[in-house]
Amino acid sequence: MSGGRKSGSRDRRRQVSVEERAAAEEAYRASVSRLQHTAHRNMRQTVAYATVFVAVMATWMIFIGQPTPTTFPWYAISILSGAFGLSTYVVREPRPRLYVLVAAVVLAVVGVTGIFLTD
Repeated sequence: MSGGRKSGSRDRRRQVSVEERAAAEEAYRASVSRLQHTAHRNMRQTVAYATVFVAVMATWMIFIGQPTPTTFPWYAISILSGAFGLSTYVVREPRPRLYVLVAAVVLAVVGVTGIFLTD
């Protein structure tokens, strides 16, 4: 036949007290909270690094003589986005840091779009 469990030997869960359950739930919530915090911090750092990379590339293009008078303001905006991206490491409060990061991303997008549209 099936060779499974005997008819009277069901696996029973260990009885857990209310306090143990509450402690396990709290530990789980704390673990998820730490994971979310780490994920958000990593995402913010990656976005800030991307704006700094755009600024470094724009600076490099200026040094090799790429910009024309019509594209130079867009390169300057791209460099400004990198400055905002770096300033996210100086701002310590979460809400203003988010605003600075959003400004850096908007400036990077505007600068890169302007560079491509005017070239």
